[in-house]
Amino acid sequence: MADVTVLRCWPACLDAIDWSPDGIIALASDERIELLFPNTVDFDRDQDIPQWQHVALKAPLFSIDELPLKEPASLQTYSVGEEISNSAVINIAWSPPGLAKHRRCALATHTANLVLSIWSAEGKPQDQSNWGRRLIVNHALAEYFEGLDDEPSHLTMPSKDRLRLRSRIRAFAWAPALPSSGSAGIVGTRLLYGQHIVAVANEDNHLVFVVIESPTSTLGVARGWSAEVLSHDTFVPDSESIFSESTFFEDMMKQQRYISHIAWSPWIVQGDWYHSVVVYATNEDVRARVITYAHDSIGLGEEMVYTGYELRYYGPMKWSPKVEEGDKLKLALFTQSGLVYLTISAHDASIIEQARHDLDGRWDQISGVVWDTAQESSPRLHFSSLLSTLQSPTAVLDLSSKELTSLGAPSWREQIENNLALFSVKNGLKGNSKAKVWGLTSSPLGDFIAACNSVHPSDMIEYGIPADRRGTVAISSLRHSNQQRETFPRENVTAEGVVYTLKKLAENTVEDPDKLPAFAEEMVEKLFETYAAPASYEDNASISTAYSDADDIESLIEAFKKVAFLDEHTLRDRYTILVSRACKTGLTIDLPKTLISYRLATALQSLPSTLSQTSFSAEILVQHQQLIALINKLTESEIIDAEPSAGQNGTSHDNTPGGNSDTNGIAPLTDSCDFCSAPIPFTDLTSAACTNGHQFPRCGLSFLTIQSPGITKYCGICSTPFLSDEFVILQECEDQKKSTEGQRDAIMTGVFQNGDNPEGGDHGRTNGVNRQNGDADGEGDAYQERIEEEQAYINGTNGDQSNSDTNAELDDEDDRRELPDTLARVLFLACDACIYCSGKFVG
Repeated sequence: MADVTVLRCWPACLDAIDWSPDGIIALASDERIELLFPNTVDFDRDQDIPQWQHVALKAPLFSIDELPLKEPASLQTYSVGEEISNSAVINIAWSPPGLAKHRRCALATHTANLVLSIWSAEGKPQDQSNWGRRLIVNHALAEYFEGLDDEPSHLTMPSKDRLRLRSRIRAFAWAPALPSSGSAGIVGTRLLYGQHIVAVANEDNHLVFVVIESPTSTLGVARGWSAEVLSHDTFVPDSESIFSESTFFEDMMKQQRYISHIAWSPWIVQGDWYHSVVVYATNEDVRARVITYAHDSIGLGEEMVYTGYELRYYGPMKWSPKVEEGDKLKLALFTQSGLVYLTISAHDASIIEQARHDLDGRWDQISGVVWDTAQESSPRLHFSSLLSTLQSPTAVLDLSSKELTSLGAPSWREQIENNLALFSVKNGLKGNSKAKVWGLTSSPLGDFIAACNSVHPSDMIEYGIPADRRGTVAISSLRHSNQQRETFPRENVTAEGVVYTLKKLAENTVEDPDKLPAFAEEMVEKLFETYAAPASYEDNASISTAYSDADDIESLIEAFKKVAFLDEHTLRDRYTILVSRACKTGLTIDLPKTLISYRLATALQSLPSTLSQTSFSAEILVQHQQLIALINKLTESEIIDAEPSAGQNGTSHDNTPGGNSDTNGIAPLTDSCDFCSAPIPFTDLTSAACTNGHQFPRCGLSFLTIQSPGITKYCGICSTPFLSDEFVILQECEDQKKSTEGQRDAIMTGVFQNGDNPEGGDHGRTNGVNRQNGDADGEGDAYQERIEEEQAYINGTNGDQSNSDTNAELDDEDDRRELPDTLARVLFLACDACIYCSGKFVG
């Protein structure tokens, strides 16, 4: 069955549809970008609620501050796109996960004014007001090439004109996500994200590699988004393509000014290095370079030239996402003579094999390309052209026995044909109608394909204003009904992608509601088989070794993620919750959530005690100890007998705040109510109430009470509340601020005013979880002043603006801050997806 939705937009550009790993479809039009979100309402075949929610972004609009107006340049460097373009979106591409807030994907937007910008959402992605342009990559190119003014150009001589050419962007491609170390993938998170690199081509024959950083990708160290050029390579054109004064139109068209297409292959692991191949097209040929990456550094290999492939007015180029045995990569080139199917070595970028297939005499451009790399079959290539998709017999090719074989009409093309026939009948056109196919994209798990198309009359003028025009996105399955239950790829995926696939599987294969629990159980087993736990640590000694470098927060995050987030038993419980939410089985998930919480609290006790020196981290540690004690009391040690591990008796000889006393040796630490200052005992994992009856939710990771608005994020799938990352940083920076400034204000009510170390007492948190209780006389600091002071500090100031050095740092766009390596940061950074269902956070 196909899922069809009608969009209020008019797509009018090539390759302008992309489906992100987070499950968001982005569709570019002349006036805006349309984002499509699957609705989270319960699926009902009789419901009237649309299955997709729409959000529009005004991507072509730039402010003067973002992009100052430019005067027309000289004839040699003049570009209609830069000076007088309407800035329509001509290409979009989602970044790999991990760049945007909550480890989501950012959207790269290439507009007709030759500008590449990065968009992301700061809050709930379904809210249009939360989306914004975070970065313009052209500014990084201008800054970089300004320092390379002595590098000659084959197009222009004046320095100002050279910089202008080198700042324009003609093509781009994201570096794919780094592969997982194990044979199986991971749902919702990654052990290694790596840097987010984009390759761009400017108008002076440069291939430039730019690293994009955000507060998320830098673990909160950077305050804003930034772009920095890592390396660049200069393409030297043939002498026949160089004209000192190109006064004739023929010379200007023949002149080699820029690289028209870029494609970046998947990574392969070779020892400690990652290898991939970047291909780029010139006027006359296609060229390739091997890219090596390790430890945040990138290397460029020797250039390989593939002669005889002209792509300047054709294209695109598309790598297969699957690496074959022997480190072989598959590349599809759409040239003037047809499709060229290359097998390329990842070691030196040389061509191993090639196959060709004609394109049925097409004269229009290829508008969409999608690879289908099902495990049980040979790779298949789906492609569409703008005008001739329905008239040409070839829409999908299969590579078998080193030959390309044309297959029958795929389901997505049948949907377009049905839509065209309905349009003809509805308007009485008697078959005089045509369809334009604007692009293809595949779903996060590669089991569905979305085709964007529009229908028009073919024997008359089409009347109507642009606002009345429509485009249609038809989503069709790439699998037959007997193959749909084998659709989970062995690679890193997101929980949102899994949920969409599970919903469609339940819709298409389960007709009897009584069989839904059995189906859910089957899906849990398949998920656990496909996305098993990676190789972890065998005993407590190996865990302690993994935590030995307490100053390297990245290694601590990876180790704790293996121990806690990717625990084998936790994974099975997490998949049970995920499938239950996706299929709406109605079964209770309280027990799996409790077991996940217990294992998380137990794993936290093994972290080095030096991470718990701040009051906020110490309080989190104690909350987890109380959780362990509560569950042990309720279950009468049944869980302990089933899962023996260190620290599960509720004691910690090395990790308590004092470092040398167990939980029974210090006074119980409890929250206090912001409204009445009454204590809040730990009696439940998800909610809390003070002794006077005021109720609050608990954070799903720290299990601290959430008593103020604006400090919470939620799981986008199961809606579990968590403390926001900004709040965690604020709490830890407050401790760092007080220690560096020598202040003696109490962060925890058990801290003495004379600076002695606390031995017990109730802990009070600042900035909104609990109101600061103040000194011994009961007079607390002004609450709003405290918030403003702390917020000013985390932004880089001291509240009173007295530190001139700090103020100078704020003027630097690349300002970075030093953050303490603490237990709280390790916990929240390692659990960068929901610990209970792997869903991405929102808010």
